Amino acid sequence: MESIQNRANIPPNMCFFTWDIHYACNFKCTYCFFCDSWEEQKKKNRYPGLERWKQIWDDIYKKYGGGHIHISGGEPFCYPNIMEITKHLIKNFTVEFDTNLSWDVDKFMSEIRPGKVKFAASFHPQFSKFEEHLVKIKKLKDAGYDFGINYVAHPTQLEKMPYYKQKISQLHVSFDVMPFRGKYKGKEYPLSYTEEEKRLIESVDKNTASRMLEAYSPKKKEEQKKEAIKVEDKNNNKKIEAEKHKTNDPTAHFAKTNKHYHKLCRMGQMYTKILSNGDAYRCCLQKPEGLLGNLIDGTFKFYEEPKICIYDKCPCWVAMITNEEENWLFHWKTPKIKQFLRK
Repeated sequence: MESIQNRANIPPNMCFFTWDIHYACNFKCTYCFFCDSWEEQKKKNRYPGLERWKQIWDDIYKKYGGGHIHISGGEPFCYPNIMEITKHLIKNFTVEFDTNLSWDVDKFMSEIRPGKVKFAASFHPQFSKFEEHLVKIKKLKDAGYDFGINYVAHPTQLEKMPYYKQKISQLHVSFDVMPFRGKYKGKEYPLSYTEEEKRLIESVDKNTASRMLEAYSPKKKEEQKKEAIKVEDKNNNKKIEAEKHKTNDPTAHFAKTNKHYHKLCRMGQMYTKILSNGDAYRCCLQKPEGLLGNLIDGTFKFYEEPKICIYDKCPCWVAMITNEEENWLFHWKTPKIKQFLRK
């Protein structure tokens, strides 16, 4: 067994995992990334069983210490044995669920106390009745679970968004707006939001939505394109090849089109994105050169030090860039640890 490689003294002071536990869902929202490919996505899922998952996460804890696991998908509460998996995980980790809240919250509360569990619960008007959704939110919030609501700013869902925000805020629950990313009526979003729509979105959510809109703004993309052209003009192919061989830097030919390019980043050292087949990547871009191994096969390993960002295009606004912690530490928060299993 390898010795524990404790991350407690490295910002953000624990490891973070985004785990797409499986690609399956009881909702079929028309604006979902997988709306046209659920059956194809399901082929990627691997189900090694409860005992194997216990072993996998115990091994990760022994190697790297505790951390925070953000479980997404798909709908996590459709996954086999999710309650038993959760009970085991919270022995050593805090856990966060992206969920549509379509499951029995009373049963969950009867078995797992608040303290090491957080919910990023989405509200989808296409499949959920708001008043019923509000009852579940209130139950979980009143019981003490760390809680927030996500809402997709699809063009068809903008009108009632301020009303939903008002009602949910009355419960002292955060309401984060996710700009729609995809095509609607032949237009590409979020680039196609009108100025009025952007003002509405930002009036409802001044933090998450405004940052994401800025990351995908046409102005920023145009600036990135101009920057790429400048770099290309400055470095002709012969000079690029010469520099590449001189420095032994395989990324020297990339055009700098994102603010993280060629900066030291702790993604891959303190964070990993895990897919439903067990593959783990240094970040959400899921590029082959960022593969850290596979959890199910037992080949996963974190980097032992920060690595240079080699991606020429990256919209991430919370990347763990060294010496720029003030720009991203606020995002990497976890529930406070309390007693959590009911006696």
